[in-house]
Amino acid sequence: GTLVLVADDHPTNRALLVRQVNMLGYAAESAENGRDALAKWQTGRFGMVITDCNMPEMNGYELARSIRALEPPGGSRCPIIACTANAHSGEDDVCRAAGMDDYLAKPVELKPLSKKLDRWLPIPRLGASVDRAVVAAISGGDAAVEMEILADFQRANETDAAVLEQAVAATDAPAVTRAAHRIKGAGRMVGANALAVACETVERAGSSVDWGAVAEGMAKFRHEIDRLNAYCDRARCASLT
Repeated sequence: GTLVLVADDHPTNRALLVRQVNMLGYAAESAENGRDALAKWQTGRFGMVITDCNMPEMNGYELARSIRALEPPGGSRCPIIACTANAHSGEDDVCRAAGMDDYLAKPVELKPLSKKLDRWLPIPRLGASVDRAVVAAISGGDAAVEMEILADFQRANETDAAVLEQAVAATDAPAVTRAAHRIKGAGRMVGANALAVACETVERAGSSVDWGAVAEGMAKFRHEIDRLNAYCDRARCASLT
């Protein structure tokens, strides 16, 4: 239900957009023209279509109209996002008149692409462990570098988490505050926002020497650390396949 179909007649554009979609946590397949895309869409496997507007054999507008004509009345509507270099005034109306739901201007950047995906095809992420758009921006779009960043972050967290747990066990409030602050800062740098929020709770509780609040914050912290480690392990395995 969250498989994305990317249609573009230029092989470089097509490969780049697929890679960007993958970076944001979605699986994607591609088609080199509208006719090919329509045939693939009819398999019923795709939750969204991102299409170039100007393609041979069948352009993006024709593809959108064909999809809308084939969708059953009252059934689910497949989001269609135009991908166009014609970012002039009125293009949005042209796209919507053809049955498209939204559009992206070329060259496509990760942040607007992420917003479109989150709006039209949200993945149930449980507050996602890592905002992949942040990591992708840091890595310059290099998947290997992204894995290195996450691996380094995971290793550093193991050490820092141990320090935090020791500080809590010793009821050393200043040490708790320092350790939580350190992990929070690193988490925000790589987009581990849920972990950073949990650390901020522990940091504030440590600053006010509220051990009940520290205990509550640590429960959330441990949960987010487990989710983060699972995420990093999955990402590493996926990079090897």
